[in-house]
Amino acid sequence: MLRFDHIAIGCATLEQGAAYMAEQTGLTVPAGGEHPLMGTHNLVMALGDDTFFEVIAINPTAPKPSRSRWFGLDATSFATPRPLSWILNSDDLDTDLEIAKSLGVDLGVPTTQTRGDMSWRFAVRYDGAIPLDGAAPMMMEWPKSPTHPAARMPDLGARIKSVNLETRYAEILDNLLTKLGTGPMPVRISKAPETRLTMTLSLIDGREVVLH
Repeated sequence: MLRFDHIAIGCATLEQGAAYMAEQTGLTVPAGGEHPLMGTHNLVMALGDDTFFEVIAINPTAPKPSRSRWFGLDATSFATPRPLSWILNSDDLDTDLEIAKSLGVDLGVPTTQTRGDMSWRFAVRYDGAIPLDGAAPMMMEWPKSPTHPAARMPDLGARIKSVNLETRYAEILDNLLTKLGTGPMPVRISKAPETRLTMTLSLIDGREVVLH
């Protein structure tokens, strides 16, 4: 069973990403940490007990990794921050990746990632790209635990209302998710000529903010 895990905003620098989130939502998203294997760092906030929000960028002070960075960051420029990816949590990452591959979708191979005292497995293609022109979900597997890591993250009262994905690969994604099996998700997939990802957050003051 796959579950919706988190959403990611990509940016040129974390300073740019923090300013974007402050302007769009009025929130100061707290610092997360560094990802040594990928040469990136992030800001994070909880969106509930088992879902979170991430702002991610290349870490300019980290050594350049020997492989391409995840989320296609090496090949992507950000004049302004934008929604970059939706990430699913797998109970059995190896099996789910094989199922996806049998359907013609190469989501990558498992890598062990760390941030501080946290570790998890995350599928990354060698070229670092997000498959299907950026429309495919990224897939990961947390260590077995009674609580999700989001429970340890600062909670500023924001919640995910919806994730809208427009893509010419809508049928492929619908079939992929059906074959993999998913729990309830806020992701709505529709067909369009180009990939476009938007996210709507509900804030504690009652406002709804669309990030695009």
